[in-house]
Amino acid sequence: MFNKIALASLVLSFSVPVLSESQDLNKYLTIKSVVVTVETETKTGTSKSVMEEELKDNNFLDLAVGLPDPEGRFDQKANIGQIIAAANQVIALGEKIYEIVKKGQPVVNTSSAPISVLPKNTDGSPVDIFQTTNWSMPLTRKMKLEYKNLYGSKVVTFDYTVMFVHSGKYNGKGAYLTAVQIVPTNVTVSWGYEFDATMKLVGLQNHGSVDSPVAGAIVQMSYKAKTVLRTIDSTDQYHVTGRGQLTQL
Repeated sequence: MFNKIALASLVLSFSVPVLSESQDLNKYLTIKSVVVTVETETKTGTSKSVMEEELKDNNFLDLAVGLPDPEGRFDQKANIGQIIAAANQVIALGEKIYEIVKKGQPVVNTSSAPISVLPKNTDGSPVDIFQTTNWSMPLTRKMKLEYKNLYGSKVVTFDYTVMFVHSGKYNGKGAYLTAVQIVPTNVTVSWGYEFDATMKLVGLQNHGSVDSPVAGAIVQMSYKAKTVLRTIDSTDQYHVTGRGQLTQL
């Protein structure tokens, strides 16, 4: 399991603005725009394998939790979490809500279980994840969120990665999900601003058949930028499937 903490790769910085007499502090503290951009993705829209593309870069996987090893095996001590939702033939496990950024600081959730979508037993309980096979390498999509004020200056920058593992099978059937999470990689917050972000599961689907389910999950990232003048609340949603598809809604 890749479960080390790599806090050194998380950057938190504060910059104190130098305002001339002609500049207005109110304009500095007023958010003009919020932009979310995709940093990396493949031509098909499905993100590249983090094992192939990211492991060599800043020990990225050290920030993630709940991942299988390169042979697709899980640590027997892995934290699977609690039941958070259920739909036809599939059940979701994890936490009800995840803190990603708190008061401008990235939160490394090494003790929290990421979201998994697994098959149900006949009694409605989730199948033991250690009885599943065929898990893919982790897939990721790097994102960047930027706030600018009325002067056009970047006042909050948040880099994060949407990650998941797909194609898990049970008794040779289905396509399930695990290790669904949003990992913060860099946060920069200017003086006078506050920033927080959380994630939770808001949708659960079976895109396959009763006999061979294909898991689908919608995760929502809620984030908030705040000054003494204004608070802006925003949300972004990401749909991932057991076939390895990742779509921003």
